[in-house]
Amino acid sequence: MNDTSASPVLAAVAAELARERLFGPSHDWSLESVATWLYTEGRFIADPMTMTEVLVEKLDAAGARIDRLRISCGTLHPQLAAVGLSWTREDGARFWSGAHGVQQTDAYIGSPIQHVHQHATPLHQRIDPAPQDGEHPIWQELRAAGIRDYLAMPMIFADRTVNVMTVSTRDPEGFSDDDVARLLALTNLLTPHMELLVMRRTVLGLLDTFVGKRISQRILQGQVKRGDGEKISAAFWYSDLRGFTALSETLPVDQMLRLLNDYYEYCAAAAAARGGEILQFIGDAILIVFEIKDPARTAEVCAAALDAAVDAFDTIAVVNNRRRRARQPTIEFGLGLHLGTVTHANVGAPNRLAFNVVGPAVNMTARIQEMTKSLLIPLLMSGEFAQQVPQPVQSVGRHDLRGIAKAQELFRLREL
Repeated sequence: MNDTSASPVLAAVAAELARERLFGPSHDWSLESVATWLYTEGRFIADPMTMTEVLVEKLDAAGARIDRLRISCGTLHPQLAAVGLSWTREDGARFWSGAHGVQQTDAYIGSPIQHVHQHATPLHQRIDPAPQDGEHPIWQELRAAGIRDYLAMPMIFADRTVNVMTVSTRDPEGFSDDDVARLLALTNLLTPHMELLVMRRTVLGLLDTFVGKRISQRILQGQVKRGDGEKISAAFWYSDLRGFTALSETLPVDQMLRLLNDYYEYCAAAAAARGGEILQFIGDAILIVFEIKDPARTAEVCAAALDAAVDAFDTIAVVNNRRRRARQPTIEFGLGLHLGTVTHANVGAPNRLAFNVVGPAVNMTARIQEMTKSLLIPLLMSGEFAQQVPQPVQSVGRHDLRGIAKAQELFRLREL
């Protein structure tokens, strides 16, 4: 969002508060009770949806006559440009998000939101009952909902980024000048609360994106010291691209990244749909865990992991058909599945830590994957894993695995 070094709105609201114009008993509604709530019980509400619902209840009780409220905030996220909350009397509070590029859409260009972002000033607009030539679609939407008056106001965060809060009413009298002054003050009072909530959501989103839900939950639960960790039983997936070194030396960087991201994306989607979570990207390899929280569900979890592996191969086969038609190299990979227990721990240097999995089960899974190259079988599983799955499997014999003391019997699906 656009940056601003100062806003006349803040000075104007401060002046109104100083004159106590907003809290005077002679007005038809007062902001005093809402402001008191915001800085007492309201500041302990950590959920933005709950905050919005209760805020509207307080405004209703004060007599503010608001029928729609929307908050739009920029965010730091690999997929989203903005997040926010939308409340209407019909639907209550809802969370919404806007993907990168939303500011190039017709819905944004020429809208009151764009005006506030660009100028950091409020926009007050009465909704004419009759459609106007060339008007923005937002006015048509509001008119159809019976809205008679609309106010968009800047919410300026501590880093000077401009975010937006809008309120609208069906009241035929609309918002008076005093109403506008109160609502501007409300926005100013609400901004630090909303900034904290957005910041928390941004941090959670970034943690989930860059380290995964499992690790982010442990960090937020306080497992931040070196050595913090726990033992987990799980089915493990280890997959590795074929010919990655040669591809990286011959393909243009953008094509190599596209191939790599397609491989990551479809493997991750297949696993996530069945309860798997990526623990690590290791170069062109992926380590995924399907945690077994209840030993009685071991067979169920292993079957889900195997289904996910088959789905990944099937989905990427479709992708490869498109790539062949485009004369692009196909995505080929091997995948090993195993069952075991590891320690998921926080390890590293004192000032640079990372959660990692420690234990022979992960090493075994990686070595099983290596055998897919020499046996020319894309999907292999250990005996421990194969014993748990209902799908028909067949042995491919006992094999020496690098770094493993004893030869291991490996299995494949019969249909592959």
